[in-house]
Amino acid sequence: MFKKLDFVIIAVLMLLSFLPEIILGASVGKGFNNTYAEITVSGKLYKTVPLSENKGEKTIEIKTKEGTNIIKIKDNKIGIIEADCPDKVCMNPDYIEKPGQSLVCLPHKVMIQIKGTSEDDVILSY
Repeated sequence: MFKKLDFVIIAVLMLLSFLPEIILGASVGKGFNNTYAEITVSGKLYKTVPLSENKGEKTIEIKTKEGTNIIKIKDNKIGIIEADCPDKVCMNPDYIEKPGQSLVCLPHKVMIQIKGTSEDDVILSY
């Protein structure tokens, strides 16, 4: 039914299917000098928190009519450590730190996005 060459071709194709993940996965979050977190509540910017130069711990409490979220900034990471929403999915990844990552609490309409700027962006914008 299957020949030896068929298994070799299938194995090569399977290995090639992981190539984009290897290339793109290694480049996510690289080359950013300044990272910051944008906290939005109900689609409006609530606060921008610089992460690259942040040392130590800091907490931010967000109270809305939907509920309360407590956000903790620890060194160059940010995370939701306490929420009174029913499912608490927003607390699953403890902390995020790389540009492109996000945390969302849907019941409370709170979103945290990590963004970054690099020196290349400044050069290309002029």
